[in-house]
Amino acid sequence: MRRKPTAVLSSAALLLAAMASDGLASPRAAVHEEREEAEEASDAWFMDGGRHVAVERLGPAALGASSTPRALAPVRLRYPGGRTVEASVGATAIVEVEPGALDALGAAGVELVRPLMPSIGLWLVRDAGGGDGLDLAQRLQGAARPAFVREAIPDLHVRLKAHGAPFAPDDPRLPDQWYFDDLRMQEAWGRTQGEAATSIVVIDTGCDLDHPDLAAKMDPGLDVIDDDDDPTYQPGEQSVNHGTACAGLIAADTNNGVGIAGGCPACRLRCVRLIDDEPRPISASVDAFEFALQVNAAVVSNSWGYADPMPVPRVVEAAINRLFDAGRNGKGALVLFAAGNDDREILDDELQAVRGVLTVGAVNHLEDATPYTNRGRSIDLVAPTGTLSTDIAGSEGDDASDYTSRFGGTSSACPVAAGVAGLLVSAAPERTAGELYDVMIRTARLAPYAIPDESGHDPLFGHGIIDPVAALTEVLGDEPPPLSGGGEGAGDQRAGCACASAGAGSGERRGLAAAALLGLAAAARRRGAARARR
Repeated sequence: MRRKPTAVLSSAALLLAAMASDGLASPRAAVHEEREEAEEASDAWFMDGGRHVAVERLGPAALGASSTPRALAPVRLRYPGGRTVEASVGATAIVEVEPGALDALGAAGVELVRPLMPSIGLWLVRDAGGGDGLDLAQRLQGAARPAFVREAIPDLHVRLKAHGAPFAPDDPRLPDQWYFDDLRMQEAWGRTQGEAATSIVVIDTGCDLDHPDLAAKMDPGLDVIDDDDDPTYQPGEQSVNHGTACAGLIAADTNNGVGIAGGCPACRLRCVRLIDDEPRPISASVDAFEFALQVNAAVVSNSWGYADPMPVPRVVEAAINRLFDAGRNGKGALVLFAAGNDDREILDDELQAVRGVLTVGAVNHLEDATPYTNRGRSIDLVAPTGTLSTDIAGSEGDDASDYTSRFGGTSSACPVAAGVAGLLVSAAPERTAGELYDVMIRTARLAPYAIPDESGHDPLFGHGIIDPVAALTEVLGDEPPPLSGGGEGAGDQRAGCACASAGAGSGERRGLAAAALLGLAAAARRRGAARARR
């Protein structure tokens, strides 16, 4: 089964290795010395999955401005290697306890608030003595640490962001889903259109549940911000249409004479509202993944990340891996994340590097990487940007037509891939999530501008462009139906021609010659840029 890269060694770990080889100090003594120095240089600290995080308090607690105000104290987190993240701490912490040890929390001065993901021992708690979540986490990890506590971390409030395109172009576009044409989705739908039993959860800004192309596809969801079961978008917020656009690309109502088609026409949708304009506690994302686990989601689409790049909290990593390992009746849920649009390298301790995550980058209609797309060893696949999708109905949306042609970036590529994942789960429900990840990676076609290493991986394009027809052919074990119309054009598409279907309309290939010439002329420049990025 494909494995994510292991976390890079911290500077402290490298120093320990050097000291040990020179006989200067034992690793245990060096770790103790580094920890003491970090604690002396900061107001507080906590351990997160083996990482020592120094914390500087920046001011007193004050009520936040969200719809559910609570007292939050600003802090600055300093991770090994020098990365810093602005966050806030409130009254709660997250603990992981040994099985059967929940009743022992009271004796340790800990009050239970509610369960988070009890199947792996995660609970939200507060300090019976009145300290905040940081005080409690530090106490539970100090010298008097209870033996039954595996992990304790403050329930940090961090700012999330939807991975939208960095800018929205003003150029008019034809109302055509060229990205599905590039992926030969009509062929894929000839094999399967998905199953209603395949549930896909969209974790994002909430959805327009009454949209004419989504209403018939929606099952009950969750709002982890307002703690209710109504994941409707909040009017007036930034990127308010983001979740609705993601949902439309995945499973819009198809063959209904309205609007657009969805990637998995028969699959069902659930929305989770996690993102708004305010920083949100890390427990909220655990709640979102627990919901996906409880509703037996087959696929979970995530076009979001931390606004300030930071190591993924271990409790969030554990929640994702639990969903990947135990979801879908033990076969595992496919958890897809967008690579992000920050024009930077994703480090090996971030969200996209979690073992249970399939990370999706984006390519444009020329099958080149989109501007600002992130890169790194964690990129698994790329998919074309779903530029046309459902939009918030009415004045809140981007367009009065209730559809937007301005979606883009890795945010739109991730739900395109999630729809394909839904088709695969429907076609091969007996396969595990890890096996289906392997199928998608193994059957991906080479991106024309990629420069793969010896393992077939490129830091911008991953293992290639997702290929739903090839993936379905493998899991179903038979040949795909012939292309309608046949001819040489069909053969070119099968060969993965870089210009095939580029921006083309149904029954029409718009600007293929120009696209081909542009692609050939730019090849040397693109390959040089790819080498530079690597």
